[in-house]
Amino acid sequence: MSLAIAVRTAFYIILRFLAKIVFKIFYRDHGVFHPENFPPDDGTPILFIAAPHGNFLMDAITIFVTCPRYVYFLSARSNFDYPIFGTLMTFIGCIPVTRPFDVKRVDGDGLVRVIEDGKIVIGNDLGNILKVRDTLYVEFEEPDHETLKEASGIVEEIINDDKVRIKEPGMKWTTKGKPKGQLKRLVEYGSFVIRVDRESTINNLEKFLPKYLTKSIDRLSTSPGVLTSPVFDGQPNDIIIHSSNQETTEHTPLIPESSSSSRRSSYIHSVPDIPTTYSYTRMPPHSEVYSAVHSHFSKSNCIAIFPEGTSHDNEHMLSLKYGCAVMSLGYLASNEPDASGKPRKLKLVPCGLNFFDRHSFRSRVFVEIGPTIEIDNELIEMYKAGDESKRKASQQLLNTIHTSLTEITINAPDYETLLFFKTASKLYREKLSPQKFNFSDKIYLLRRIAKKYSSTVPLTEEVKILKWDTNTYAHKLRKHHLSLPHLSVIPISLILYLPLYLFLIVLTIPGLIFFCPIGLIAQYVGKKQGENTMLYDENSLSVTRWPGMRWVGKRTWVCLWSLAKLNRRRYFMLQKELLSTRVWKWLDDNNN
Repeated sequence: MSLAIAVRTAFYIILRFLAKIVFKIFYRDHGVFHPENFPPDDGTPILFIAAPHGNFLMDAITIFVTCPRYVYFLSARSNFDYPIFGTLMTFIGCIPVTRPFDVKRVDGDGLVRVIEDGKIVIGNDLGNILKVRDTLYVEFEEPDHETLKEASGIVEEIINDDKVRIKEPGMKWTTKGKPKGQLKRLVEYGSFVIRVDRESTINNLEKFLPKYLTKSIDRLSTSPGVLTSPVFDGQPNDIIIHSSNQETTEHTPLIPESSSSSRRSSYIHSVPDIPTTYSYTRMPPHSEVYSAVHSHFSKSNCIAIFPEGTSHDNEHMLSLKYGCAVMSLGYLASNEPDASGKPRKLKLVPCGLNFFDRHSFRSRVFVEIGPTIEIDNELIEMYKAGDESKRKASQQLLNTIHTSLTEITINAPDYETLLFFKTASKLYREKLSPQKFNFSDKIYLLRRIAKKYSSTVPLTEEVKILKWDTNTYAHKLRKHHLSLPHLSVIPISLILYLPLYLFLIVLTIPGLIFFCPIGLIAQYVGKKQGENTMLYDENSLSVTRWPGMRWVGKRTWVCLWSLAKLNRRRYFMLQKELLSTRVWKWLDDNNN
């Protein structure tokens, strides 16, 4: 073993020890079900596939502390930008993955039109600017002048220099309508078009304009080149710039009333054929990621991946991405041996993350390890054949992975339905009161109820009423004539425990004074970062989060910030103690 590997392994062990401390502080109850399903360390590489993915930090820590092997994580490239945390991820060998919504958008030059029911987009020199598999974005303004809508599609074919074809089902709406300023807006200034966003000011626009003008020389002669005083109409998100042309228009193209009021399908036949600006993103090739993963597999290492591709707030798994299937089949389809000269092998291990009240501090989490998935040689041969057979092989393996994860996770359409499942499970257990249920049995019962409900019960009005009645019963509302918990006239237990409570309160005062600032500041930082997470999500992933539930982003930053500040404060106190010791020693030596 080389020195670098030894140092990294030692650092991994230390970091895992610290992660266990954070893990045990954050969760009051945790455990691993069926740890016997962990494959033995026999030199075979393992791909751990975990779902559902609720939080990029705590989910990774959960796998990090429960898995007995050294695990290399695949993580979004944006996570590597965080100070300290990104450095730690790089040092322990995490593999960065660029997601579609992590790629920076590029503003296109000129205007485009969407025609033929969203299948074709035309624009001057558009075919030379875009490439196949680029994601194209266009935006329009609602007739109320208050919201913007954005549509997107993937380029399937470059027809000619001015025309591209969009992949089925064509351009589709990505937003239901957002306040102005959350998306970039079009402003015509003189004879050319610029884009402004909610952070734009007159100063940074003046800095931006000269760079913009150098890209289009023909506009330079007709444009004054400087901005006059901006006029704000009372809305911080609206910026109106008066140019030398008093007849200039502003905002993005207006959606016709008939299109905006329509409640038909969200696809592009409801998007108007109006010239508008565009932007696009270009995904870098995944060959680097697959190459890094295959290199680890060849060295018999373990990789952990969250196949949903993004963290979310749903009570069920999102659709799985093809990455886990492609990297597995791609590795086994190679005719080359592994690093030790043996034939290539690979095991897939599904890991179900079962959270309970995961938006709350001191909640519970249990990891269930599913049976190992062995990839059939038939799928490997289909993948080698390429084309349609390759796609079918990836789809079959992905279906197998999804089925395995479904068997070890609890999936509900929404939070209210999940409460209904929990209440039904409690009522069922009360009828079997003589029988003792451990927590594993409770989760198994809850999963069986959820699975049976989802497969047999139709979503009718009677079912909705039953769910409502059951949930209100669980909350012990007065309308159900439930008596309040009985309290004895003489609270003997309270009197007996009161001296102990007072003694413990006195003992907590020093810790309260010492840690209260950290907690308050961490709460503030977590709230702000949670709001930023929701704002980012509203622009990109609006279907995967609950409105107002900021804890997915908040708890991550509370843990990160508190840990950093706590260590800094401990270092400060340690230095103070060392300094005090040296001062007293110096005084004692002088007195002697």
